[in-house]
Amino acid sequence: MPSVTPAISLDRRADNASIIADGHTGFSTLFPFSAGLHGVDQDSNYFYAQVLGLTFVGLLVFTLTLRWAKMAIAHFRHMAVLSNTDRQAFWAENKTNWWPSLKKHLLYAPLKSSRHNREIQLTSAISMGTIPSRGHCLILAMYFITNLSYCLVLPYQNPDKRYVWVQLRGRTGMLAALNIIPTVLFALRNNPLIWMLQTPYDTFNLLHRWIGRIFIAESIVHTAAWMRVTTLQNGDKLETIKMGLTTGPHGPSFSWGLVAVIILLIIGIQSVGPLRHAFYETFLNAHKILVVGALVGVFMHLKLDSLPQLPWINLVFSLWIGEYICRIFHIVYRNYSRQKGVTHVKVEALEADACRVTFDLARPWAPRSGCHVHIYIPSISLFAGFNSHPFSVAWDTVRPVAVKEKGDDDELPQYDEKEINYDRKEKLQGTISLVIRARTGFTKALYEKASSQPGGVLHTRGAVEGPYGGHEKLNSYGTVVLFAGGVGITHQVTYVRDLVRGAHDGTTASRKVILVWSVPNTESLEWVRPWMDEILKMPGRRDVLKIMLFITKPRNHMEVVSGTGTVQMFPGRCNPQTVLDKEISERVGAVAVTVCGPGAFADGVRKAARARVHVGVVDFVEEAFTY
Repeated sequence: MPSVTPAISLDRRADNASIIADGHTGFSTLFPFSAGLHGVDQDSNYFYAQVLGLTFVGLLVFTLTLRWAKMAIAHFRHMAVLSNTDRQAFWAENKTNWWPSLKKHLLYAPLKSSRHNREIQLTSAISMGTIPSRGHCLILAMYFITNLSYCLVLPYQNPDKRYVWVQLRGRTGMLAALNIIPTVLFALRNNPLIWMLQTPYDTFNLLHRWIGRIFIAESIVHTAAWMRVTTLQNGDKLETIKMGLTTGPHGPSFSWGLVAVIILLIIGIQSVGPLRHAFYETFLNAHKILVVGALVGVFMHLKLDSLPQLPWINLVFSLWIGEYICRIFHIVYRNYSRQKGVTHVKVEALEADACRVTFDLARPWAPRSGCHVHIYIPSISLFAGFNSHPFSVAWDTVRPVAVKEKGDDDELPQYDEKEINYDRKEKLQGTISLVIRARTGFTKALYEKASSQPGGVLHTRGAVEGPYGGHEKLNSYGTVVLFAGGVGITHQVTYVRDLVRGAHDGTTASRKVILVWSVPNTESLEWVRPWMDEILKMPGRRDVLKIMLFITKPRNHMEVVSGTGTVQMFPGRCNPQTVLDKEISERVGAVAVTVCGPGAFADGVRKAARARVHVGVVDFVEEAFTY
């Protein structure tokens, strides 16, 4: 490590402090360790930045390998079973001991015991959020330890403590600037790593929050180190900091940096679990404004001093601006057409504080099973509508539109599927339906507005953005058990429909599809009744599908009638372990267990699935929106 000797003694700087105020000499001349890269070991900084980048790439490659291996196995299993249905038994059994153990103790494991997505409640109104899984904690711990280690590798043997502080200033500044990239990248809905890794946005949002905290911590240490090395060069006089911020050519850069750090500190406080969850829509609007301010502050800090990290912040702005351009383009393209104008929205108020929202799309498109969308209904609340939570797509339709013949204003000609002309592009009409439970903010306003309309039906205009998610393909599993809690049924309905259809058409490996739905009362069953009626009428449904309904708070036991066929109803809570043990013992082929619902319910299903991964091939998938 090279030794750097200041060009001007500390005594001389102290004696000439008054000269600075008169502007006769520069701050950087008197206090060189506080300006630019003077005294900073850039070779070491670049080395550790590159090592941190390689650490990030290593974690990415590891995740990519696991994910692609799982996708490859699913593809081979799907092809093998379709070509010979007798091969289901081969895929039902584990071929190794280490893989089930890895799933049980790492991939599917909560950090401790069985709690994962059940929120930590300080009071009935204050939530601390959820606990990351064991695998996520391992990744975050590795990333945190590497950042901390690189920040602490300093020349402690140098007797001049200013040199230690100036290296800390340079190191934390370098790593903080580098960590801006994953912090912003992981917050983007169209993050390319999502489709590369086939990993849900919820996971990347978790990483975004924690890497963002590392970035904020490094920025604060960077600022504190600059302040400390500045005062050390002038006899610990605090007024030296004011001089650095207000005088000389580096003053504007330092000031912008301080502004950025103050905003980042506000972001860090604002984003803690209780505040974020209690005022989510307010948090989201304020968060976006504050992030813009912080990034502008960082940009100006780097640009005014011509620092080498400037291309990194330019990359961040490019990613962010590109994300919004893509989103706006897709929203406009999919929700506006010259023939139909803007997408029409129908909102039906239902029992049990929910509403069914149907988008009559300006341009029809078919979403993937299990995907979700973001909705925009400015007539409800301009800002809340543009910052809504994601909603699972409960149902979708794409159908040809019958066209009126000339001179016939009263009737539409009957459309016969057998007369489809495949050489002519048919006009299509598409709809997407959601079920939204009234909570607070936008969802509550939407429900109240629909309830106040005649017949409880609201007609308005809006837009839908998506689809997002839906990466998990279940068509290679012989047995699929789908758990839903409350409004979580919306995530599972399209899976059930497509699996039943695929089993009848011979395009999926599914031979047993079990839907387990837990709801508080029978009124909640009306949320998806139209779509479940369609599923129950599908050909071959009785051979594949079994539905189990658990009514946790029935008004009386008379309204809960337990059927003996493929649709059964039970009073009381669902015991996931009991259900899974029965279905796994009677399984056909590999088993997929999926869940979407309240945190405590999902944790119970996770615990039950983990307990049986050694019995056979049992894969667990959870859909959650924890942000």
